Amino acid sequence: MNLQMQGSIRFADAPLTMSHVAHVPPSPCSSPCHMLTTERLILRSYVESDLDDIHRLWNDPLVQPYIMNEPVTLLGPKFKEKIRLVMDQANFGAVIALKETGEFVGQGVITVSEPKNRDGTFGICLLPKFWSNGYGTEATKFMIDFSFKWFGLNRMSLGVFANNPRAIAVYEKVGFVKEGRKRQAVWMDNHWEDFLTMGILRDEWEGQR
Repeated sequence: MNLQMQGSIRFADAPLTMSHVAHVPPSPCSSPCHMLTTERLILRSYVESDLDDIHRLWNDPLVQPYIMNEPVTLLGPKFKEKIRLVMDQANFGAVIALKETGEFVGQGVITVSEPKNRDGTFGICLLPKFWSNGYGTEATKFMIDFSFKWFGLNRMSLGVFANNPRAIAVYEKVGFVKEGRKRQAVWMDNHWEDFLTMGILRDEWEGQR
């Protein structure tokens, strides 16, 4: 499963420090849970009740075509186990919510599948009602900054379908560059789409700080 980007372009300029760790109400957590904050968002560990919101996100007809290689379909309750597995296996699996209200916004995941090569894989998606407000860029920038600082990565990688210019623009805004194109890789809405790979290196990330 590819978890890719739905979002828009705007930075949260506050530097990442441990002061971003907070308990910010309201939250569906029945007990205090680990939270990180940006200017307008909470990024927190998931709890069981979040699986319903994430399941709704993956079932959204505007979101699903951009985050899965599989045919677009209705994802039943058993799909929640796949969501749980993605979040549990991630090095940084975050539920993204509005800081002001606690409303669910989306999901972000970073997985370091190649520890020897210090290469992380990034994915994020937001509910359509939150597109074009800068939330995607705000969360993406934070997660990339956090991962380079705390996981000691040398690079961050991602994949995105070529017909997702909103996502591509966000990734380029935070420093990702296009590294490859797999032509006619995905059958989507009765036509073929290319699949792009993008990455950002540690020295590139450091150069833009």
